[in-house]
Amino acid sequence: MAKIHMILQGKGGVGKSFIASILAQYKASKGKSPLCIDTDPVNATFNGFKALNVKRLQIMDGDEIQLQKF
Repeated sequence: MAKIHMILQGKGGVGKSFIASILAQYKASKGKSPLCIDTDPVNATFNGFKALNVKRLQIMDGDEIQLQKF
């Protein structure tokens, strides 16, 4: 069964991208193929980890989250 791990926090600079990258690297080392998605509308740091093939998902339209994009 597939599992979803979400790294969430409203404040910037707390290590969300770092933790997400460590988790993805761990899963990859165990033979899994993690699907990595960066939804941060301001700072897409996680998207910069090219070796993890992170996908950028634009979920914001102005100040509104577009639920249909999920």
